[in-house]
Amino acid sequence: MNHSETVLRFHHMGVPVTEPRPGERYSGPFDMYTSDGINGDIHIQFHRFGPRCPLHPAIQNQVHIAFVTDDIKGYLEGKQVIMPLYEPFPGYRAAMILLDGCPVEIIETTLSEEEIWGKPHSRTVLYPDAE
Repeated sequence: MNHSETVLRFHHMGVPVTEPRPGERYSGPFDMYTSDGINGDIHIQFHRFGPRCPLHPAIQNQVHIAFVTDDIKGYLEGKQVIMPLYEPFPGYRAAMILLDGCPVEIIETTLSEEEIWGKPHSRTVLYPDAE
């Protein structure tokens, strides 16, 4: 299957913010704070970025939408990748691309939504110091 035939399913939105929010988690490697929305219907993550954040400016300054695919490597072929493919926690791989100037996160995962959105994942690439 080529990437033009790849099925994408909506997963979440990521929204950059500048003010601290309740329940933020800090990621040292990304100098980024993340908090989850509370509406429960459509998952929204809020990201606040520190001055040492290495992520592409589009990720830091624009809302992004995330989609799940069954073939992340195939989908990324020929795309403008702005955050290389990585595994922030076991069973969840992600990358970000620019489509028409907009950041889009692409995810491949074997985890259930409860496993992804439940208790924060500790001792991972995102949160190596978390317990």
